[in-house]
Amino acid sequence: MTFTSSCILVVDDESELERLVKQRFRKQIRAGKFEFHFASNGVEALEHLQNNCRIDAVLTDLKMPKMDGLAFLEQLPEIDPHLKAIVISAYGDLPNLRAAMNRGAFDFLMKPLDFRDLEITIEKTVNCVRQSREQQHSLENALDRLKYYAYYDRATGLPNESWLLERIRSQIEERCGDGFAVMFVHFDGLRTVKYGLGHTVSEHLSRELARRLESCIRPTDTLARISANEFAILLPDIEDVQLARQMAGQIDRAFRNPFYLNGAVVFLIACMGIAEHTLRSDRPEDFLRAADLAMHDAKVRQEKLAWFDDSMQSRVSRRLQLEADLKTALEKQQLSLRFQPIVSLATGELVSFEVLARWHHPTQGWISPSEFVPVAEETGLIIPLGKWVLAEACRQLCEWRSQCVVECDLLSISVNLSGIQLGNTDILDSIEDILQSTGLNGSNLKIEITESILMEKVSNATDLLELLKGKQVQLSIDDFGTGYSCLSYLQSFPIDTLKIDRTFIQDIESNRKSLDIARTIVNLAHSLELDVVAEGIENQLQLDILRSLSCDYGQGFFFAKPLDKDAAIDFMKRHTLFPNRPILNSESSA
Repeated sequence: MTFTSSCILVVDDESELERLVKQRFRKQIRAGKFEFHFASNGVEALEHLQNNCRIDAVLTDLKMPKMDGLAFLEQLPEIDPHLKAIVISAYGDLPNLRAAMNRGAFDFLMKPLDFRDLEITIEKTVNCVRQSREQQHSLENALDRLKYYAYYDRATGLPNESWLLERIRSQIEERCGDGFAVMFVHFDGLRTVKYGLGHTVSEHLSRELARRLESCIRPTDTLARISANEFAILLPDIEDVQLARQMAGQIDRAFRNPFYLNGAVVFLIACMGIAEHTLRSDRPEDFLRAADLAMHDAKVRQEKLAWFDDSMQSRVSRRLQLEADLKTALEKQQLSLRFQPIVSLATGELVSFEVLARWHHPTQGWISPSEFVPVAEETGLIIPLGKWVLAEACRQLCEWRSQCVVECDLLSISVNLSGIQLGNTDILDSIEDILQSTGLNGSNLKIEITESILMEKVSNATDLLELLKGKQVQLSIDDFGTGYSCLSYLQSFPIDTLKIDRTFIQDIESNRKSLDIARTIVNLAHSLELDVVAEGIENQLQLDILRSLSCDYGQGFFFAKPLDKDAAIDFMKRHTLFPNRPILNSESSA
Protein backbone atom coordinates (compact mmCIF):
# COMPACT_ATOMS: atom_id res chain seq x y z
CA MET A 1 0.00 0.00 0.00
CA THR A 2 1.39 3.43 -0.90
CA PHE A 3 0.39 6.86 0.33
CA THR A 4 1.69 10.41 0.15
CA SER A 5 3.47 11.89 3.15
CA SER A 6 1.73 14.73 4.93
CA CYS A 7 4.04 17.76 4.82
CA ILE A 8 3.79 19.92 7.92
CA LEU A 9 5.42 23.33 8.37
CA VAL A 10 6.20 24.16 12.03
CA VAL A 11 6.64 27.90 12.70
CA ASP A 12 8.10 28.55 16.17
CA ASP A 13 11.18 30.31 17.53
CA GLU A 14 11.76 27.63 20.19
CA SER A 15 14.39 25.12 18.98
CA GLU A 16 13.25 22.72 21.67
CA LEU A 17 9.93 22.25 19.85
CA GLU A 18 11.75 21.08 16.72
CA ARG A 19 13.63 18.47 18.78
CA LEU A 20 10.46 17.25 20.47
CA VAL A 21 8.53 16.97 17.21
CA LYS A 22 11.29 14.95 15.57
CA GLN A 23 11.57 12.70 18.62
CA ARG A 24 7.87 12.10 19.24
CA PHE A 25 7.02 11.54 15.56
CA ARG A 26 10.16 9.60 14.62
CA LYS A 27 8.20 6.40 13.79
CA GLN A 28 5.73 8.29 11.61
CA ILE A 29 8.59 10.15 9.92
CA ARG A 30 10.48 6.91 9.31
CA ALA A 31 7.30 5.28 7.92
CA GLY A 32 6.75 8.20 5.55
CA LYS A 33 3.50 9.30 7.15
CA PHE A 34 4.74 12.76 8.16
CA GLU A 35 7.38 15.08 6.77
CA PHE A 36 8.19 18.14 8.91
CA HIS A 37 9.67 21.47 7.85
CA PHE A 38 10.67 24.20 10.32
CA ALA A 39 10.79 28.01 10.38
CA SER A 40 11.57 30.30 13.33
CA ASN A 41 9.21 33.17 12.41
CA GLY A 42 6.52 34.31 10.00
CA VAL A 43 8.94 35.78 7.46
CA GLU A 44 10.87 32.53 7.11
CA ALA A 45 7.60 30.59 6.93
CA LEU A 46 6.25 32.71 4.06
CA GLU A 47 9.51 32.32 2.14
CA HIS A 48 9.36 28.56 2.67
CA LEU A 49 5.76 28.36 1.46
CA GLN A 50 6.54 30.36 -1.65
CA ASN A 51 9.26 27.84 -2.53
CA ASN A 52 7.41 24.67 -1.48
CA CYS A 53 3.90 23.95 -2.72
CA ARG A 54 3.71 20.56 -0.98
CA ILE A 55 2.87 21.84 2.52
CA ASP A 56 -0.40 20.30 3.75
CA ALA A 57 -0.76 22.01 7.14
CA VAL A 58 0.93 24.66 9.29
CA LEU A 59 1.66 24.67 13.04
CA THR A 60 2.37 28.22 14.21
CA ASP A 61 3.11 29.93 17.48
CA LEU A 62 1.70 33.40 18.13
CA LYS A 63 4.62 35.10 19.85
CA MET A 64 7.63 35.22 17.48
CA PRO A 65 10.26 37.79 16.39
CA LYS A 66 10.18 39.66 13.03
CA MET A 67 6.61 38.52 12.22
CA ASP A 68 4.32 37.09 14.84
CA GLY A 69 1.73 34.39 14.32
CA LEU A 70 -1.23 36.74 13.81
CA ALA A 71 0.52 38.68 11.03
CA PHE A 72 1.58 35.38 9.47
CA LEU A 73 -2.02 34.09 9.54
CA GLU A 74 -3.22 37.22 7.73
CA GLN A 75 -0.81 36.62 4.83
CA LEU A 76 -1.20 32.85 4.64
CA PRO A 77 -4.31 32.87 2.33
CA GLU A 78 -2.38 34.94 -0.23
CA ILE A 79 0.14 32.09 -0.52
CA ASP A 80 -2.39 29.25 -0.56
CA PRO A 81 -6.10 29.85 0.12
CA HIS A 82 -6.61 26.14 0.88
CA LEU A 83 -3.82 25.81 3.45
CA LYS A 84 -4.95 25.73 7.08
CA ALA A 85 -3.06 26.55 10.27
CA ILE A 86 -3.10 25.05 13.76
CA VAL A 87 -2.17 27.64 16.38
CA ILE A 88 0.06 26.35 19.19
CA SER A 89 0.60 28.77 22.03
CA ALA A 90 1.16 29.02 25.75
CA TYR A 91 -1.17 32.01 25.72
CA GLY A 92 -4.65 30.52 25.75
CA ASP A 93 -6.55 33.65 26.70
CA LEU A 94 -9.78 34.41 24.86
CA PRO A 95 -8.54 37.55 23.01
CA ASN A 96 -5.61 35.62 21.49
CA LEU A 97 -7.87 32.71 20.57
CA ARG A 98 -10.45 35.03 18.99
CA ALA A 99 -7.78 36.99 17.10
CA ALA A 100 -6.30 33.79 15.69
CA MET A 101 -9.68 32.40 14.64
CA ASN A 102 -10.62 35.71 13.00
CA ARG A 103 -7.48 35.39 10.89
CA GLY A 104 -8.42 31.92 9.68
CA ALA A 105 -6.85 29.56 12.22
CA PHE A 106 -8.28 26.06 11.80
CA ASP A 107 -7.63 24.84 15.36
CA PHE A 108 -5.91 25.89 18.58
CA LEU A 109 -3.69 23.76 20.85
CA MET A 110 -2.16 24.79 24.16
CA LYS A 111 1.47 24.35 25.14
CA PRO A 112 2.85 22.11 26.49
CA LEU A 113 1.57 19.95 23.65
CA ASP A 114 -0.19 16.63 23.97
CA PHE A 115 1.47 14.90 21.00
CA ARG A 116 -1.28 12.29 20.61
CA ASP A 117 -3.81 15.11 20.42
CA LEU A 118 -1.47 16.95 18.04
CA GLU A 119 -1.26 13.94 15.71
CA ILE A 120 -5.06 13.65 15.53
CA THR A 121 -5.40 17.39 14.89
CA ILE A 122 -2.75 17.29 12.15
CA GLU A 123 -4.52 14.39 10.41
CA LYS A 124 -7.86 16.19 10.60
CA THR A 125 -6.34 19.40 9.22
CA VAL A 126 -4.46 17.65 6.41
CA ASN A 127 -7.62 15.81 5.34
CA CYS A 128 -9.53 19.08 5.25
CA VAL A 129 -6.81 20.81 3.20
CA ARG A 130 -6.52 17.95 0.72
CA GLN A 131 -10.28 17.74 0.33
CA SER A 132 -10.43 21.47 -0.35
CA ARG A 133 -7.64 21.20 -2.92
CA GLU A 134 -9.31 18.21 -4.61
CA GLN A 135 -12.57 20.12 -4.83
CA GLN A 136 -10.73 23.05 -6.35
CA HIS A 137 -8.99 20.72 -8.79
CA SER A 138 -12.32 19.13 -9.75
CA LEU A 139 -13.85 22.55 -10.21
CA GLU A 140 -10.96 23.68 -12.40
CA ASN A 141 -11.27 20.50 -14.48
CA ALA A 142 -15.00 21.07 -14.83
CA LEU A 143 -14.39 24.66 -15.93
CA ASP A 144 -11.78 23.47 -18.40
CA ARG A 145 -14.27 20.96 -19.79
CA LEU A 146 -16.93 23.65 -20.02
CA LYS A 147 -14.51 25.90 -21.87
CA TYR A 148 -13.60 23.00 -24.16
CA TYR A 149 -17.20 22.07 -24.86
CA ALA A 150 -18.01 25.73 -25.44
CA TYR A 151 -15.65 25.71 -28.41
CA TYR A 152 -15.23 22.06 -29.43
CA ASP A 153 -17.45 19.22 -30.58
CA ARG A 154 -17.46 16.25 -28.20
CA ALA A 155 -17.86 13.50 -30.79
CA THR A 156 -15.17 14.58 -33.27
CA GLY A 157 -12.88 16.84 -31.26
CA LEU A 158 -13.25 19.49 -33.97
CA PRO A 159 -13.91 23.16 -33.23
CA ASN A 160 -17.61 23.97 -33.10
CA GLU A 161 -19.63 26.82 -34.53
CA SER A 162 -18.71 29.24 -31.72
CA TRP A 163 -14.99 28.79 -32.31
CA LEU A 164 -15.41 29.07 -36.08
CA LEU A 165 -17.34 32.33 -35.71
CA GLU A 166 -14.47 33.74 -33.62
CA ARG A 167 -12.00 32.77 -36.35
CA ILE A 168 -14.23 34.35 -39.02
CA ARG A 169 -14.46 37.49 -36.88
CA SER A 170 -10.66 37.71 -36.84
CA GLN A 171 -10.57 37.38 -40.62
CA ILE A 172 -13.14 40.16 -41.02
CA GLU A 173 -11.15 42.48 -38.75
CA GLU A 174 -7.96 41.75 -40.68
CA ARG A 175 -9.67 41.86 -44.09
CA CYS A 176 -6.99 43.20 -46.39
CA GLY A 177 -4.76 41.79 -49.10
CA ASP A 178 -5.59 38.13 -49.71
CA GLY A 179 -9.21 37.24 -49.15
CA PHE A 180 -10.92 34.40 -47.35
CA ALA A 181 -13.90 32.15 -47.90
CA VAL A 182 -16.29 30.10 -45.80
CA MET A 183 -17.41 26.70 -47.09
CA PHE A 184 -20.48 24.95 -45.71
CA VAL A 185 -20.58 21.16 -46.20
CA HIS A 186 -23.75 19.09 -45.78
CA PHE A 187 -23.86 15.29 -45.90
CA ASP A 188 -26.90 13.29 -46.94
CA GLY A 189 -27.21 9.85 -45.41
CA LEU A 190 -26.18 10.48 -41.80
CA ARG A 191 -29.77 10.50 -40.56
CA THR A 192 -30.32 7.11 -42.18
CA VAL A 193 -27.26 5.72 -40.39
CA LYS A 194 -28.48 7.05 -37.04
CA TYR A 195 -31.96 5.61 -37.49
CA GLY A 196 -30.73 2.34 -38.98
CA LEU A 197 -27.51 1.53 -37.12
CA GLY A 198 -27.86 3.50 -33.91
CA HIS A 199 -26.27 6.47 -32.16
CA THR A 200 -22.92 4.84 -31.37
CA VAL A 201 -22.26 3.82 -34.97
CA SER A 202 -23.45 7.24 -36.13
CA GLU A 203 -20.96 9.00 -33.84
CA HIS A 204 -18.17 6.70 -35.05
CA LEU A 205 -19.07 7.62 -38.61
CA SER A 206 -18.95 11.32 -37.69
CA ARG A 207 -15.38 10.89 -36.43
CA GLU A 208 -14.33 9.03 -39.57
CA LEU A 209 -16.03 11.66 -41.68
CA ALA A 210 -14.15 14.42 -39.84
CA ARG A 211 -10.82 12.66 -40.41
CA ARG A 212 -11.56 12.37 -44.11
CA LEU A 213 -12.45 16.05 -44.32
CA GLU A 214 -9.24 16.97 -42.48
CA SER A 215 -7.25 15.18 -45.16
CA CYS A 216 -8.68 17.61 -47.73
CA ILE A 217 -7.78 20.93 -46.09
CA ARG A 218 -4.62 22.96 -45.51
CA PRO A 219 -2.95 23.31 -42.09
CA THR A 220 -4.04 26.96 -41.98
CA ASP A 221 -7.71 26.17 -42.60
CA THR A 222 -10.23 25.74 -39.78
CA LEU A 223 -12.62 22.79 -39.98
CA ALA A 224 -15.61 22.94 -37.61
CA ARG A 225 -18.61 20.72 -36.95
CA ILE A 226 -21.80 22.74 -37.07
CA SER A 227 -24.41 20.02 -36.51
CA ALA A 228 -24.81 16.25 -36.82
CA ASN A 229 -24.51 16.28 -40.61
CA GLU A 230 -23.03 19.70 -41.31
CA PHE A 231 -19.47 21.02 -41.25
CA ALA A 232 -17.90 24.33 -42.19
CA ILE A 233 -14.40 25.30 -43.30
CA LEU A 234 -12.73 28.70 -43.03
CA LEU A 235 -10.19 29.19 -45.81
CA PRO A 236 -7.91 32.16 -44.97
CA ASP A 237 -5.38 33.75 -47.30
CA ILE A 238 -6.79 32.61 -50.63
CA GLU A 239 -5.56 34.57 -53.61
CA ASP A 240 -8.04 33.02 -56.02
CA VAL A 241 -11.48 31.49 -55.60
CA GLN A 242 -10.20 28.58 -57.67
CA LEU A 243 -8.53 27.30 -54.51
CA ALA A 244 -11.93 26.94 -52.86
CA ARG A 245 -13.29 25.25 -55.98
CA GLN A 246 -10.36 22.82 -56.01
CA MET A 247 -10.93 21.98 -52.35
CA ALA A 248 -14.61 21.32 -53.05
CA GLY A 249 -13.59 18.95 -55.82
CA GLN A 250 -11.15 17.20 -53.50
CA ILE A 251 -13.87 16.75 -50.87
CA ASP A 252 -16.26 15.38 -53.47
CA ARG A 253 -13.68 12.83 -54.61
CA ALA A 254 -12.81 11.88 -51.03
CA PHE A 255 -16.38 10.78 -50.37
CA ARG A 256 -16.83 8.66 -53.46
CA ASN A 257 -15.42 5.77 -51.45
CA PRO A 258 -17.82 4.20 -48.94
CA PHE A 259 -17.57 3.80 -45.18
CA TYR A 260 -17.76 0.29 -43.73
CA LEU A 261 -19.74 0.17 -40.49
CA ASN A 262 -20.69 -3.03 -38.66
CA GLY A 263 -21.02 -4.92 -41.91
CA ALA A 264 -22.96 -2.10 -43.60
CA VAL A 265 -21.62 -0.19 -46.60
CA VAL A 266 -22.47 3.52 -46.33
CA PHE A 267 -22.07 6.13 -49.04
CA LEU A 268 -22.26 9.81 -48.10
CA ILE A 269 -22.81 12.59 -50.59
CA ALA A 270 -21.31 16.01 -49.84
CA CYS A 271 -23.17 19.14 -50.90
CA MET A 272 -21.26 22.41 -50.52
CA GLY A 273 -21.88 26.14 -50.47
CA ILE A 274 -19.26 28.91 -50.45
CA ALA A 275 -19.41 32.54 -49.33
CA GLU A 276 -16.51 34.85 -50.24
CA HIS A 277 -14.90 37.67 -48.26
CA THR A 278 -16.54 40.18 -50.62
CA LEU A 279 -19.85 39.66 -48.79
CA ARG A 280 -21.06 43.06 -47.61
CA SER A 281 -21.14 42.34 -43.89
CA ASP A 282 -19.03 42.64 -40.77
CA ARG A 283 -20.92 39.92 -38.92
CA PRO A 284 -19.33 36.43 -38.90
CA GLU A 285 -22.80 34.87 -38.60
CA ASP A 286 -23.72 36.34 -41.98
CA PHE A 287 -20.80 34.61 -43.70
CA LEU A 288 -21.73 31.23 -42.24
CA ARG A 289 -25.39 31.77 -43.07
CA ALA A 290 -24.54 32.82 -46.64
CA ALA A 291 -22.48 29.67 -47.16
CA ASP A 292 -25.37 27.64 -45.70
CA LEU A 293 -27.83 29.32 -48.09
CA ALA A 294 -25.54 28.53 -51.01
CA MET A 295 -25.43 24.89 -49.92
CA HIS A 296 -29.23 24.74 -49.77
CA ASP A 297 -29.40 26.26 -53.23
CA ALA A 298 -27.05 23.58 -54.53
CA LYS A 299 -29.31 20.90 -53.03
CA VAL A 300 -32.39 22.39 -54.64
CA ARG A 301 -30.61 22.40 -58.00
CA GLN A 302 -29.30 18.87 -57.33
CA GLU A 303 -25.72 20.09 -57.71
CA LYS A 304 -22.63 19.50 -55.59
CA LEU A 305 -21.50 23.13 -55.17
CA ALA A 306 -22.93 26.65 -55.28
CA TRP A 307 -21.51 30.14 -54.62
CA PHE A 308 -23.57 32.59 -52.63
CA ASP A 309 -25.27 35.46 -54.40
CA ASP A 310 -28.11 37.74 -53.33
CA SER A 311 -30.69 35.97 -55.51
CA MET A 312 -30.48 32.84 -53.36
CA GLN A 313 -32.17 34.42 -50.37
CA SER A 314 -35.77 34.18 -51.54
CA ARG A 315 -35.43 30.65 -52.93
CA VAL A 316 -33.84 29.22 -49.83
CA SER A 317 -36.13 31.16 -47.49
CA ARG A 318 -39.12 29.50 -49.13
CA ARG A 319 -37.57 26.08 -48.64
CA LEU A 320 -36.82 26.73 -44.97
CA GLN A 321 -40.35 28.03 -44.45
CA LEU A 322 -41.67 24.96 -46.21
CA GLU A 323 -39.85 22.78 -43.69
CA ALA A 324 -41.47 24.57 -40.75
CA ASP A 325 -44.90 24.48 -42.39
CA LEU A 326 -44.59 20.78 -43.21
CA LYS A 327 -43.90 20.00 -39.56
CA THR A 328 -47.02 21.96 -38.63
CA ALA A 329 -49.01 20.19 -41.34
CA LEU A 330 -48.06 16.81 -39.88
CA GLU A 331 -48.96 17.90 -36.36
CA LYS A 332 -52.32 19.34 -37.45
CA GLN A 333 -53.08 16.57 -39.97
CA GLN A 334 -53.32 18.95 -42.93
CA LEU A 335 -52.18 16.29 -45.41
CA SER A 336 -54.45 13.96 -47.34
CA LEU A 337 -54.18 10.83 -49.47
CA ARG A 338 -54.80 10.23 -53.15
CA PHE A 339 -55.38 6.81 -54.68
CA GLN A 340 -54.26 5.94 -58.22
CA PRO A 341 -55.85 2.76 -59.62
CA ILE A 342 -53.73 -0.16 -60.82
CA VAL A 343 -55.65 -2.47 -63.16
CA SER A 344 -55.12 -5.85 -64.77
CA LEU A 345 -54.28 -5.31 -68.44
CA ALA A 346 -55.59 -8.78 -69.27
CA THR A 347 -58.98 -8.62 -67.54
CA GLY A 348 -59.53 -4.96 -66.79
CA GLU A 349 -60.10 -5.65 -63.11
CA LEU A 350 -59.08 -3.15 -60.47
CA VAL A 351 -56.40 -4.88 -58.39
CA SER A 352 -54.75 -2.16 -56.33
CA PHE A 353 -54.37 1.52 -55.50
CA GLU A 354 -51.04 3.28 -55.25
CA VAL A 355 -51.31 5.64 -52.29
CA LEU A 356 -49.85 9.13 -52.66
CA ALA A 357 -49.55 11.98 -50.13
CA ARG A 358 -50.90 15.42 -50.99
CA TRP A 359 -50.56 18.70 -49.11
CA HIS A 360 -52.96 21.62 -49.34
CA HIS A 361 -51.18 24.54 -47.67
CA PRO A 362 -53.55 26.88 -45.77
CA THR A 363 -52.19 29.98 -47.55
CA GLN A 364 -50.24 28.71 -50.58
CA GLY A 365 -52.67 26.08 -51.86
CA TRP A 366 -51.48 22.77 -53.22
CA ILE A 367 -47.75 22.08 -52.70
CA SER A 368 -46.25 19.68 -55.21
CA PRO A 369 -44.93 16.38 -53.80
CA SER A 370 -41.77 17.01 -55.83
CA GLU A 371 -41.21 20.00 -53.55
CA PHE A 372 -42.26 18.80 -50.10
CA VAL A 373 -41.12 15.16 -50.23
CA PRO A 374 -37.40 16.08 -50.68
CA VAL A 375 -37.76 18.50 -47.76
CA ALA A 376 -39.24 15.69 -45.65
CA GLU A 377 -36.37 13.37 -46.57
CA GLU A 378 -33.68 15.94 -45.80
CA THR A 379 -35.14 16.86 -42.41
CA GLY A 380 -36.16 13.40 -41.21
CA LEU A 381 -39.85 14.34 -41.35
CA ILE A 382 -40.22 11.51 -43.85
CA ILE A 383 -40.35 9.12 -40.86
CA PRO A 384 -43.57 10.52 -39.32
CA LEU A 385 -44.93 11.36 -42.79
CA GLY A 386 -44.36 7.83 -44.07
CA LYS A 387 -45.84 6.30 -40.94
CA TRP A 388 -48.95 8.47 -41.27
CA VAL A 389 -49.39 7.56 -44.96
CA LEU A 390 -49.05 3.86 -44.19
CA ALA A 391 -51.47 3.96 -41.26
CA GLU A 392 -54.05 6.13 -43.04
CA ALA A 393 -53.92 3.99 -46.20
CA CYS A 394 -54.51 0.78 -44.24
CA ARG A 395 -57.27 2.42 -42.23
CA GLN A 396 -58.96 3.64 -45.42
CA LEU A 397 -58.92 0.20 -47.03
CA CYS A 398 -60.45 -1.30 -43.89
CA GLU A 399 -63.12 1.41 -43.90
CA TRP A 400 -64.04 0.56 -47.50
CA ARG A 401 -64.25 -3.09 -46.52
CA SER A 402 -66.56 -2.32 -43.58
CA GLN A 403 -68.76 -0.25 -45.90
CA CYS A 404 -68.85 -3.15 -48.36
CA VAL A 405 -67.50 -0.85 -51.05
CA VAL A 406 -64.98 -3.45 -52.11
CA GLU A 407 -64.02 -7.02 -51.32
CA CYS A 408 -60.89 -6.20 -49.36
CA ASP A 409 -59.32 -9.62 -49.76
CA LEU A 410 -59.10 -9.00 -53.52
CA LEU A 411 -57.70 -5.46 -53.39
CA SER A 412 -54.31 -4.24 -52.17
CA ILE A 413 -52.76 -0.87 -51.52
CA SER A 414 -49.24 0.12 -52.58
CA VAL A 415 -47.24 2.47 -50.35
CA ASN A 416 -43.82 3.92 -51.19
CA LEU A 417 -40.94 3.46 -48.74
CA SER A 418 -38.08 5.98 -48.80
CA GLY A 419 -34.43 5.24 -48.16
CA ILE A 420 -34.58 6.82 -44.70
CA GLN A 421 -37.60 4.69 -43.80
CA LEU A 422 -35.81 1.62 -45.12
CA GLY A 423 -32.93 2.36 -42.76
CA ASN A 424 -35.18 3.08 -39.77
CA THR A 425 -34.95 0.29 -37.19
CA ASP A 426 -38.58 0.89 -36.16
CA ILE A 427 -40.11 0.41 -39.61
CA LEU A 428 -40.91 -3.29 -39.14
CA ASP A 429 -42.56 -2.67 -35.76
CA SER A 430 -44.55 0.21 -37.27
CA ILE A 431 -45.88 -1.96 -40.10
CA GLU A 432 -46.74 -4.79 -37.70
CA ASP A 433 -48.55 -2.40 -35.34
CA ILE A 434 -50.54 -0.84 -38.19
CA LEU A 435 -51.58 -4.20 -39.61
CA GLN A 436 -52.59 -5.40 -36.16
CA SER A 437 -54.52 -2.25 -35.21
CA THR A 438 -56.43 -2.12 -38.52
CA GLY A 439 -56.94 -5.87 -38.85
CA LEU A 440 -55.57 -5.78 -42.39
CA ASN A 441 -53.84 -8.84 -43.81
CA GLY A 442 -50.22 -8.42 -44.85
CA SER A 443 -51.15 -9.70 -48.32
CA ASN A 444 -53.30 -6.57 -48.80
CA LEU A 445 -50.26 -4.32 -48.41
CA LYS A 446 -47.56 -3.82 -51.03
CA ILE A 447 -44.40 -1.87 -50.19
CA GLU A 448 -42.77 -0.05 -53.11
CA ILE A 449 -39.05 0.74 -53.03
CA THR A 450 -37.28 2.51 -55.87
CA GLU A 451 -34.56 0.55 -57.60
CA SER A 452 -31.81 3.07 -56.83
CA ILE A 453 -32.64 3.18 -53.11
CA LEU A 454 -32.80 -0.59 -52.88
CA MET A 455 -29.32 -0.91 -54.37
CA GLU A 456 -27.96 1.87 -52.16
CA LYS A 457 -29.31 0.18 -49.01
CA VAL A 458 -28.70 -3.38 -50.14
CA SER A 459 -26.74 -4.37 -47.03
CA ASN A 460 -29.54 -3.18 -44.73
CA ALA A 461 -32.51 -4.14 -46.90
CA THR A 462 -32.22 -7.91 -47.22
CA ASP A 463 -33.16 -8.84 -43.65
CA LEU A 464 -35.97 -6.28 -43.51
CA LEU A 465 -37.50 -7.47 -46.77
CA GLU A 466 -37.33 -11.08 -45.63
CA LEU A 467 -39.10 -10.19 -42.38
CA LEU A 468 -41.78 -8.26 -44.26
CA LYS A 469 -42.24 -11.19 -46.59
CA GLY A 470 -42.74 -13.36 -43.53
CA LYS A 471 -45.72 -11.14 -42.71
CA GLN A 472 -47.07 -11.81 -46.25
CA VAL A 473 -46.44 -8.17 -47.19
CA GLN A 474 -45.89 -7.85 -50.94
CA LEU A 475 -42.77 -6.11 -52.24
CA SER A 476 -42.31 -4.12 -55.43
CA ILE A 477 -39.32 -2.44 -57.11
CA ASP A 478 -40.45 0.96 -58.35
CA ASP A 479 -39.00 2.81 -61.38
CA PHE A 480 -37.29 -0.36 -62.57
CA GLY A 481 -34.83 0.20 -65.39
CA THR A 482 -33.69 3.66 -64.28
CA GLY A 483 -31.17 2.57 -61.63
CA TYR A 484 -27.87 0.76 -61.61
CA SER A 485 -28.87 -2.53 -60.07
CA CYS A 486 -27.15 -5.85 -60.45
CA LEU A 487 -29.79 -8.24 -61.78
CA SER A 488 -28.57 -10.98 -59.45
CA TYR A 489 -30.22 -9.08 -56.61
CA LEU A 490 -33.61 -9.87 -58.13
CA GLN A 491 -32.99 -13.46 -57.11
CA SER A 492 -31.72 -12.50 -53.66
CA PHE A 493 -34.58 -10.21 -52.65
CA PRO A 494 -38.09 -11.59 -51.98
CA ILE A 495 -39.61 -9.36 -54.67
CA ASP A 496 -43.12 -9.86 -56.07
CA THR A 497 -43.39 -7.09 -58.67
CA LEU A 498 -41.33 -4.92 -61.01
CA LYS A 499 -42.72 -1.53 -62.06
CA ILE A 500 -41.57 -0.25 -65.46
CA ASP A 501 -40.69 3.42 -65.15
CA ARG A 502 -42.92 5.84 -67.04
CA THR A 503 -39.95 7.13 -69.06
CA PHE A 504 -40.05 3.90 -71.07
CA ILE A 505 -43.83 4.01 -71.49
CA GLN A 506 -44.31 7.62 -72.57
CA ASP A 507 -42.81 7.01 -76.03
CA ILE A 508 -43.18 3.24 -76.31
CA GLU A 509 -45.29 3.62 -79.46
CA SER A 510 -42.59 5.63 -81.28
CA ASN A 511 -39.25 4.70 -79.70
CA ARG A 512 -37.87 1.28 -80.55
CA LYS A 513 -35.43 1.33 -77.64
CA SER A 514 -38.20 2.02 -75.12
CA LEU A 515 -40.22 -0.84 -76.60
CA ASP A 516 -37.26 -3.22 -76.41
CA ILE A 517 -36.53 -2.21 -72.80
CA ALA A 518 -40.16 -2.75 -71.80
CA ARG A 519 -40.19 -6.15 -73.53
CA THR A 520 -36.93 -7.13 -71.80
CA ILE A 521 -38.24 -6.14 -68.36
CA VAL A 522 -41.48 -8.08 -68.89
CA ASN A 523 -39.62 -11.20 -70.05
CA LEU A 524 -37.08 -10.90 -67.23
CA ALA A 525 -39.81 -10.54 -64.61
CA HIS A 526 -41.82 -13.48 -65.93
CA SER A 527 -38.71 -15.67 -66.06
CA LEU A 528 -38.28 -14.94 -62.34
CA GLU A 529 -42.01 -15.46 -61.72
CA LEU A 530 -42.55 -11.79 -60.91
CA ASP A 531 -45.48 -9.56 -61.86
CA VAL A 532 -45.01 -6.41 -63.97
CA VAL A 533 -46.76 -3.04 -63.62
CA ALA A 534 -46.36 -0.39 -66.32
CA GLU A 535 -46.46 3.19 -65.01
CA GLY A 536 -47.68 6.24 -66.90
CA ILE A 537 -50.10 4.71 -69.44
CA GLU A 538 -51.82 7.65 -71.15
CA ASN A 539 -53.47 6.31 -74.32
CA GLN A 540 -55.03 3.24 -75.92
CA LEU A 541 -52.05 2.56 -78.20
CA GLN A 542 -49.66 2.31 -75.25
CA LEU A 543 -52.13 -0.03 -73.56
CA ASP A 544 -52.41 -2.24 -76.66
CA ILE A 545 -48.63 -2.51 -76.98
CA LEU A 546 -48.22 -3.45 -73.33
CA ARG A 547 -50.95 -6.04 -73.66
CA SER A 548 -49.11 -7.52 -76.63
CA LEU A 549 -45.99 -7.77 -74.46
CA SER A 550 -48.05 -9.67 -71.83
CA CYS A 551 -47.51 -6.94 -69.24
CA ASP A 552 -49.63 -7.86 -66.23
CA TYR A 553 -50.82 -4.56 -64.79
CA GLY A 554 -50.85 -0.86 -65.52
CA GLN A 555 -51.58 2.55 -64.08
CA GLY A 556 -51.71 6.04 -65.49
CA PHE A 557 -53.95 8.94 -66.51
CA PHE A 558 -55.58 6.74 -69.17
CA PHE A 559 -57.35 4.95 -66.33
CA ALA A 560 -57.49 7.72 -63.75
CA LYS A 561 -55.48 10.44 -62.13
CA PRO A 562 -54.79 10.06 -58.39
CA LEU A 563 -58.23 10.23 -56.74
CA ASP A 564 -59.44 11.45 -53.37
CA LYS A 565 -61.26 8.86 -51.27
CA ASP A 566 -64.74 9.80 -52.52
CA ALA A 567 -63.64 9.69 -56.16
CA ALA A 568 -61.90 6.38 -55.46
CA ILE A 569 -65.19 4.95 -54.18
CA ASP A 570 -66.94 6.21 -57.30
CA PHE A 571 -64.22 4.66 -59.46
CA MET A 572 -64.63 1.31 -57.74
CA LYS A 573 -68.40 1.43 -58.22
CA ARG A 574 -68.43 2.58 -61.86
CA HIS A 575 -65.17 1.28 -63.28
CA THR A 576 -64.87 -2.29 -62.08
CA LEU A 577 -64.30 -3.90 -65.45
CA PHE A 578 -64.80 -7.47 -66.51
CA PRO A 579 -62.84 -10.05 -68.54
CA ASN A 580 -62.94 -9.71 -72.33
CA ARG A 581 -64.47 -6.25 -72.11
CA PRO A 582 -62.45 -3.44 -73.83
CA ILE A 583 -60.71 -1.21 -71.32
CA LEU A 584 -61.96 2.35 -71.56
CA ASN A 585 -60.46 5.35 -69.92
CA SER A 586 -62.29 7.09 -67.11
CA GLU A 587 -63.51 9.96 -69.27
CA SER A 588 -65.04 7.84 -72.04
CA SER A 589 -66.84 5.63 -69.54
CA ALA A 590 -68.23 8.44 -67.45
